[in-house]
Amino acid sequence: MSMKARWGALLDTNSNLKSSMTRAALYKGISILLSLIYVPVVLNYLGDYKYGVWATVLSVLSWISYFDLGIGNGLRNRLSEALASDNPKVDARTLVSSAYAILTLVVAAIATVCGLGITLVDWSSLLSAWNVGENLVCIMEISFLGMCFSFVLMLCNNVYYALQKAQIVNLMAVFQQAVMLLSVWMLTLTRTNDLTAVAILYVISNALVYGGFTIVVFVKNRLISPALKFVDKNVAKDLGGLGLKFFIAQIAALILFTTDNLIISNLFGPEQVTIYSTANKVFTVIISLFAALVVPLWSKTTVDFARGDIGEIKRTLGKMLKLFGFAAVGTALLAVLFKPLVALWLGRDLGFTWSLILMMGFYAIIYMWNTIWSQIINGLTLVNFMISVACVQAVVNIPLSIIFATTCGLGIEGVLLGTILTMMISSVSYPIYTYRALSRAERYAGGIGKK
Repeated sequence: MSMKARWGALLDTNSNLKSSMTRAALYKGISILLSLIYVPVVLNYLGDYKYGVWATVLSVLSWISYFDLGIGNGLRNRLSEALASDNPKVDARTLVSSAYAILTLVVAAIATVCGLGITLVDWSSLLSAWNVGENLVCIMEISFLGMCFSFVLMLCNNVYYALQKAQIVNLMAVFQQAVMLLSVWMLTLTRTNDLTAVAILYVISNALVYGGFTIVVFVKNRLISPALKFVDKNVAKDLGGLGLKFFIAQIAALILFTTDNLIISNLFGPEQVTIYSTANKVFTVIISLFAALVVPLWSKTTVDFARGDIGEIKRTLGKMLKLFGFAAVGTALLAVLFKPLVALWLGRDLGFTWSLILMMGFYAIIYMWNTIWSQIINGLTLVNFMISVACVQAVVNIPLSIIFATTCGLGIEGVLLGTILTMMISSVSYPIYTYRALSRAERYAGGIGKK
């Protein structure tokens, strides 16, 4: 029996997309609800100052998700192609086994080097957190090394994506948020404000959830379960080469999207990070729901392109653009209702200005627009173009944000304005390049048909 026959039902992308989008949105909604409940609980437990420090630490920890050198995204594309093909160039099980092998080696090396490097950094100065009252080096070591331990397990995300089961990734987030919420709630009973304890529980929750779902995916899909005898050096090299391109684009995106908290903490202090990150958290609700609906587009695009169905890619893209229109209207409504909703949520006003609220809403709209096109571009493996755009954005973002925040005197709104203007580069270039790439592919397919 061919690979395509064995996985045919799984890769019926039209029906799978609808089901995946519906369940992904449901799970994401539950995850967001838990995360919204989590914020006031941990804020009340840690206090404004320590919460601002923790929000900044989480921004740093998010960088770890890029330390797979893009291997996860390389696996996602190659595995999607293999499962969509009648005669794949590489067996799916070999792809998965090789990806886990090379990622384990990479993470082990990074954990060793960075684990030692963390002790050499003055984290109190870097985070402008001189009054935290706890050992920040210890907190960073626990968080970093603990995340490295669970990092290889996170590769299961890309396996689920390739299997057209993006909704399971959101289900994992539900479990992770639930475990964290329960853990921090239990900490509140101790009447302390121990940031180290919060860091430990964060690490444990990740390891438990990703470990459990890794076991589930390979028990249910033994045809792709990793094993040492299936590891292939050449396949690992190919995944590493493709992954390295994704990695460069990811690092550039990292600079764009995760440095704002660090800049604000250094320029204005952790308390301002609390205001900024909380406002961002509110608008992340609609961003996350939209992303949950759009994320399946990546692997679906890869499968449709492997089958030569350019028309289906364009039809799906049209549906996503209509969905974006509804999301933009929802974002505008959220901006109008922001203050009463936050008052209901937190029970107090952290000092949000209307300029920050409106700019954060515009940021959310631009972010969602870029999300659509980035999924298509990733699915088509147009990584070289992404690298070019992302590197320009990485170079421009930080100095632009600092200039607006300090020289122009705009404060934390200036940091956000710098990020928004930087995002406009991809907002214009992504759609143009995508349509050109699809048109070229369509013309090529037509030429082959005539021959």
